[in-house]
Formats: sequence, structure tokens, C-alpha cells
Amino acid sequence: MSQTPKTNKTFPLDYKISRPSLEFENWDRDFDRFYAYLTPAIKKTQATLTSNDHGVATMLNPNSVLPHAQLDTATIVKDEKQLNGTWRMVAFRSMRFNDSGSLLSKQYYRLPDTLLEDKSADDAFAFINNGKYELYAKEEGKSKFKKKASAKYSIEGQRYLMMYKGFKASGGVSQFGIDENGYLIINYPSVIENGKKGSYISYFAVIQQFIFEKVQ
Repeated sequence: MSQTPKTNKTFPLDYKISRPSLEFENWDRDFDRFYAYLTPAIKKTQATLTSNDHGVATMLNPNSVLPHAQLDTATIVKDEKQLNGTWRMVAFRSMRFNDSGSLLSKQYYRLPDTLLEDKSADDAFAFINNGKYELYAKEEGKSKFKKKASAKYSIEGQRYLMMYKGFKASGGVSQFGIDENGYLIINYPSVIENGKKGSYISYFAVIQQFIFEKVQ
């Protein structure tokens, strides 16, 4: 691994995050456009847990492909070869985004974005090459890198990175893209939705985000 000191970068919490309009009549329209990027393989990975407590329905998806806080489609990678190479992590964090809607007043509300955890001081290298992905990382203050991930991957719908070892249906799915500055962004979202029929609905997206820069 490189002995070059790591450089951290600072990004806004909502960097390259796209969310629906808060106009009540347009929220669903804006959200629904992301269905167009789903493929049959992606849909097969989805599993949700549901519950109902005194009329309040809750849905949990620990690896959602349809969070309301999406990676901006402007980062779509049109040439898959752009992924090939060695990438060094410049940011690693977990964030929460929350939109809530009142069905009575027909209004949507956006709570402040929340930084849940920031491990950008850790170091990591991702090696990506023609369908194979490996991640080596070390915690801040440690001297040795450890292999954290080794998997095959496929690109689905131009914006989903499906990583798997055996069957694709059991793989993990991230949203990925490369921005105009060449940074590779990988978002791993989980989603909680809860609401009461005819009263309100609330969407929580917790996104674990890696941002890398290419070093080779």
C-alpha cells in the first residue's frame, strides 16, 4: 500500500444527493422517475421487514435500491472502464436524510441532514478491475491494512454496483457514480418508512458513503 500520507477532503452532507421536490403534488412524481433504473437482477435483491403498531406501519429495508435520497444521476458512468484502477478513500461517513409528509395539510417537510458517523481519518484503497473488487482498509492510528472486501461485481441500470460471491440475488447493492472532478462516490443506503393511513408518512434514508479519488 502507498506510503504517501492520506489527504482528506471535505464534502457537504448532501454532496451529489438528489431528493424529490417538497411540493406535495410533485414529491411522488420526482421519486417515481428512479424506478426506470431498476433491472430484474436489482429487484431480486430487495427484502423488507414490516410491522404495524396501533395503526402505525413501519417498513425497514437494510439495503434499499430506492431511498428517497438518491445519488445524483449526473454522476452516471457511461463507460464502465472508468471504474478500472486503484482508488484511495478521501471520505467515509454515515448520514441520515428525512422527509416527512402530512396527508392532512398536504405538505412535505425536510428535517436537517444529520452526520451519524465520520471515519474519513481511516485509510482505504479499492482495487477495481473488469468485474472484480477488493477493498483494503486500516483504522486511524493503525499501521497495517486489512482486506475488508473481495467480490465480483456487475453494473446494473448504469448506476447500481452489485457485489456478490455466489448468486447475484444474494449480493449487496450500492449506488455509484463519478462526479465532474473525477471522484468515485459509492452510497450504500438503508431505508425506514413509517406512517399512519390518511395522516402522515415519513421517510428515513441512512447512507453509508465512500468517496474515492483515483491514484492509478
